[in-house]
Amino acid sequence: MINKKLQDDLVELDESPALESRSVMSERAVQGIPLAIEAVIGRARLTVSQISKLHPEDTIHLDRNFGEPVELKVNGMIIGRGEIVYDESSNAVGIKIIETSPIARR
Repeated sequence: MINKKLQDDLVELDESPALESRSVMSERAVQGIPLAIEAVIGRARLTVSQISKLHPEDTIHLDRNFGEPVELKVNGMIIGRGEIVYDESSNAVGIKIIETSPIARR
């Protein structure tokens, strides 16, 4: 059993403004960590035999149709969905966000 003095000290620590500002500083530090985002446009299942027979110009059909949203993932977790866009001025492909998960909004 925890003694009364130690318990009172712990309560004071929990309510301490120093801990609150340290928590905010820690949250800010975490916010700056870079993460890699994957845009999953679809999946296909092939056997080893089918893969070994692939040649340039062959097509692998995915489980999604053109125009369907793509999944956005970080560390394997879906954080949102988007649609593929093309920027002619920079000749780049990107993703326009159409939905984010609650975890991505934190």
